[in-house]
Amino acid sequence: MTLGGCTAPLYDPALATRAYPELLLQAEVIQMQAVPKETVLQIINGTATDYREVDVWVNRRYMKHITEILAGQTIEVTITDFRDVWGQCPQPGGFWRTRAPTPLVLVQIQRDETTPLLGLVAVVPADAGY
Repeated sequence: MTLGGCTAPLYDPALATRAYPELLLQAEVIQMQAVPKETVLQIINGTATDYREVDVWVNRRYMKHITEILAGQTIEVTITDFRDVWGQCPQPGGFWRTRAPTPLVLVQIQRDETTPLLGLVAVVPADAGY
């Protein structure tokens, strides 16, 4: 008996996103935390600013469009919802994982196609395994 059908596909070209915006620099680090927790990325908006219709980038590779992250709000995004230009997603953690989890160490927000990126404070838990 195998458990291959119990995991989310890590590669799906139909879910491919655009390439990381290499020419946009990171302007600053804002008071927003990104905390990886096994199968989700928790984002805590500690600012007084609402962020609407933004793209969240992980490791300068994986992207997920987020409708809104309100001031003071905490959201959780499933790690396998982030995709790259080939439709591949980061490897999540958790008990049933088949490979080592992808370290989520650089998290940035892109507000539009011309504004510099905003860095989040990446908090890596001690038990992250990487």
